[in-house]
Amino acid sequence: MIETEIIVPNECSIDKVSGACTPIVQAAIESYCRDLDKLLVSVRLLGSVGRGENVFGASDIGFVGLVSMSPDAHQRDRVATDSNRLTRNHQCVSVVGLDIGIKGRVQPLQEFIFQTDSVCIWGADVYSATEKRMAKSSLAKLTTPDFNKIVSGYRQRLKVSLNSQELGQFGRSVGKEILRCFRKYLVLRLGVYRKSTTDIHNQLVTYFPDKSETFNCLLRLYEQPVERKDELLEILKMAQASHASLENTSL
Repeated sequence: MIETEIIVPNECSIDKVSGACTPIVQAAIESYCRDLDKLLVSVRLLGSVGRGENVFGASDIGFVGLVSMSPDAHQRDRVATDSNRLTRNHQCVSVVGLDIGIKGRVQPLQEFIFQTDSVCIWGADVYSATEKRMAKSSLAKLTTPDFNKIVSGYRQRLKVSLNSQELGQFGRSVGKEILRCFRKYLVLRLGVYRKSTTDIHNQLVTYFPDKSETFNCLLRLYEQPVERKDELLEILKMAQASHASLENTSL
């Protein structure tokens, strides 16, 4: 395998946020300012909404409030409560995620996302970057979830009772995260890095057509709420078989 560098541009911009999502951005800023007060350094918008690539009703919208020091339990609870409230109030996205990061103590993957897939929407832009260059093996290692660990966690989660809304949200998470696991093979074999769930799917289907059924099922999970646990379990089984096949193939 020839080691090459991959350039990952930051394509996020506040100008790309759709009109439907603009009120969520403002509400998130207000929530962080109210809940975290003087601790708050900046607020970042992450992912597909900032790229203008979100799918109405299916994509989530994620934010990170960077703080100068760790907030107390009461402040964290208020942020979590606002996250749930905004999710209920805005049907154009599947979830409104309000996360907290401590300035200077950000993990490498989160820092990479800040630099390549986010935009500062309030406060000091301490992670401004237009692109990131990385060796493809390092990029694959940094950005690939632990497949076996997340599948095991998903199976455990399915052992408890889930209502229809929870099952739908869970299915979206399954589809998105497992497709990200398969993205590793695109990075290592093609030297390309895709950010959106749809783009990852399309590239996988093109390059691994014999496993397109698995990839199509994962995309449907992300885009459409699943109704039965047994359907989810069957897709997990398919994903494990496809993953094992690719792992056994020389990269």
